[in-house]
Amino acid sequence: MTDRITKVCGVCGRFRPYHPDDRFCVVCGYDNLAAECACGRLFDYALAEPEGEPLHCPRCGKDWRSSRSEF
Repeated sequence: MTDRITKVCGVCGRFRPYHPDDRFCVVCGYDNLAAECACGRLFDYALAEPEGEPLHCPRCGKDWRSSRSEF
């Protein structure tokens, strides 16, 4: 069984669990998934937070939700 990791889509901004070799977003279909923040912090914290609430990287403080617009 393959472990899943949390990735975020750079287009629609949605966090989801993916297999490590998955490249395409299940919501919008674009191949713009990232497994970590620009600072190197993994997104393991993101799935526990309610959708629609602010979400900041605990290492660098990047705002992951309010900077995204609906695609």
